Amino acid sequence: MKNKQNNRLFDKSLKLVIATIFSFSLINSPILFKLTDISEFESVAFANQGKGKGNSGGNGNQGNNNSSSSKASSEASKAAQKASKEAEKAAEKASKEAEKAAEKASKEAEKAAEKSAEKSAEKQIKFTKKVDKKIGKAFEKYAKDISKAQERYQKAAEKIVEAKNPDKKIQQAEDKLANRISDADDKFAEDLNKVSKQLIKNESVSLVNSGWVSDKVYSKDFINHGQRVSTYVEIAKAQGLPAYVGALQANFGNPYETGIVDLQNQITDLNNQIIQNNELIGTLNNQITLNNQTIDGNLATITVLQTETTTLNNQLTDLNNQITDLNTQLNNTELTDEEVAGIQGQIDALNNNATELNAQIATTETQLNTVQGETTTLETEIANSTNEIANLETDIVNATNNITTTEAELTSTIENVKPGVGVDSDWETVNLDTNNDGVVDEADIDA
Repeated sequence: MKNKQNNRLFDKSLKLVIATIFSFSLINSPILFKLTDISEFESVAFANQGKGKGNSGGNGNQGNNNSSSSKASSEASKAAQKASKEAEKAAEKASKEAEKAAEKASKEAEKAAEKSAEKSAEKQIKFTKKVDKKIGKAFEKYAKDISKAQERYQKAAEKIVEAKNPDKKIQQAEDKLANRISDADDKFAEDLNKVSKQLIKNESVSLVNSGWVSDKVYSKDFINHGQRVSTYVEIAKAQGLPAYVGALQANFGNPYETGIVDLQNQITDLNNQIIQNNELIGTLNNQITLNNQTIDGNLATITVLQTETTTLNNQLTDLNNQITDLNTQLNNTELTDEEVAGIQGQIDALNNNATELNAQIATTETQLNTVQGETTTLETEIANSTNEIANLETDIVNATNNITTTEAELTSTIENVKPGVGVDSDWETVNLDTNNDGVVDEADIDA
């Protein structure tokens, strides 16, 4: 009976300890309930119930139960520790399993995404290769047709030289050549339009990576790249240009987009600057020539005026000497009144002449100063013009060097628009902007 009662007490004590330990644990509810059939709320109630029953057992059994209770408590404590460790291990295991499951799911999702992306990329690459192949075939077929037409014309021309009425026959041969080239151009445009329609229906950015489209002009100014290609081809045809001119510029850029127009404008501006400088140098040289001629005339005038001034001054000196002599004669007391009057008349006449000479000298000196001042001004102008000519010539040298550099850059730019395209016709520099608004679009078709 006591063993049975002890076992019951042990069981309850064990449950009480476990319930108390795990009552506030995050993993308490599922693990504790599984081990003890007691939830975290029931454990508190059970603890209170155990206290009540322990007090009502009476003093009679207290001594006998002390030893059993101590032993049971120790065993319960060990069991609780064991259960706690097992619970921690179970929680840790569950956490690791959850992490592995999440990692596995993530990897599977990444693989699925990569697989989907690979399929999409493969689809784009497949489409791109198909388009590239068609574009390449179109160019190849066009080149063969043109070459064949030229060979036929060459053979016909060789025979016509020895035939009668060669002018008429050579004209017929040229007409046939023009028709064959026109037919080849129309066929090429048709092939490119087919490709363009495919691009419109199935746009593919991977065309850029294929080398048949520049990323800088991909679908630029248009809804899609197919529309851009077809529009450019139509503009080229409307201008009587080969269709490939429009196709290549649509794929690799028109002269505005590639920077060719800017470089051409720079070269034009530099050439205009050289022309203007040369014209100004010519004007300045002409002015220098005129100034030198004027200076030569002025120098001759200066010589004349200086001689005239010297002569007038000599005459004035002579008059003054005569007046002095006459004044000396007046001092003679032996002179009669008539003689004094005669001498005084001569003095007055000489003074009048001297006054006129002074006026002439003053006028001549004024003229001399004016001509000398003009000559100095002209010499300064010549010096300034000479310096300006030197600066303009330096600008011409610099502009010439810049033209050389810019032309080299232009050549490089043209070559890099699309290296390796076997159509040598300067298609890169053709201007499809017929309305001169700086943009190639539908408005240029009928402009």
